[in-house]
Amino acid sequence: RLSHRIVTAARTMAGLRALLALTLTAAAAAGGMHYKPHDPVFIISNKVGPFNNPSETYQYYSLPFCRTAGKQKRHHHELGEYLVGDRKITSPYQVSFLDNVQWFLLCEKTLQPDEVKSFADAIEDDYYFEMFLEDLPMWGYIGEVEGEDLLLGHLETARRYLYPHLHFSIGYNVDQIVSVNVSTNPQRKVDITDDLMETDVSFSYSVEWVPKPELTWENRMSRYHDSRFLPGTFEIHWLSIINSFVLVLLLTAFLTIILMRVLKNDFTRYMDVEEDEMGEEESGWKLIHGDVFRFPNQTNLFAALVGAGGQVSQNEAKV
Repeated sequence: RLSHRIVTAARTMAGLRALLALTLTAAAAAGGMHYKPHDPVFIISNKVGPFNNPSETYQYYSLPFCRTAGKQKRHHHELGEYLVGDRKITSPYQVSFLDNVQWFLLCEKTLQPDEVKSFADAIEDDYYFEMFLEDLPMWGYIGEVEGEDLLLGHLETARRYLYPHLHFSIGYNVDQIVSVNVSTNPQRKVDITDDLMETDVSFSYSVEWVPKPELTWENRMSRYHDSRFLPGTFEIHWLSIINSFVLVLLLTAFLTIILMRVLKNDFTRYMDVEEDEMGEEESGWKLIHGDVFRFPNQTNLFAALVGAGGQVSQNEAKV
């Protein structure tokens, strides 16, 4: 009995210790990640898409950006993330806590003509990208178009430029990350207007750590409440909506007029002829228009064939 009590007490203490460890872990997770100097910090690439239509999104690496060697780590997504089109994947940017980076070469890549065209098309459509760091989102543009006619939208004489350099500004409070921002450097842009030839591009990045003692980890999302990178509402094309509405009204009116003329002629003819002559003048579908109301013979067999026999015959035909 004594040994049994000792074993029971030991198991109880072990359970309490495990529960305490889980509680502390949950508390630490609720309070955010704590870093030490030079600890690795991971930047997550998410998606790209046109600025004027945030619901149209694609995986970040659907465009030919630099990728890490080997298989990249994909992150687990909740249902809500799937619904908004998130596709999080670990990026090749190497960032460590409190270590500033003036300039670092990510990769040198020779873009093939089809890759240049994919970037050019994305820039023409005002594509943006979305990344995450410690669940904090950051957005930026892939490139810009210069020389475009804003009134007529002509792109023949416009130049398309790609932004291959990203600057990450990361705010920290003691040992926690409380703000992130990404910006592009127009001085390092690459001209990709000619999409029929190969283009050499050097993708690079820089990192700056900024102290934010006034911003706590609990309030780090407050800066997103008042400012939004993506438009809150979609652009409504009123002209297309009015055009479609008028077209539907016109088609409905034409169909109504045709039906009324046909029915009016039939009613007029039936009112003028005798009942004996009506059967002689009927032709086509009017001869069998009353057959749909005729009660069939052997209704039980008919119902069985329609209800189950048809399905069985289809399954046998498939086999």
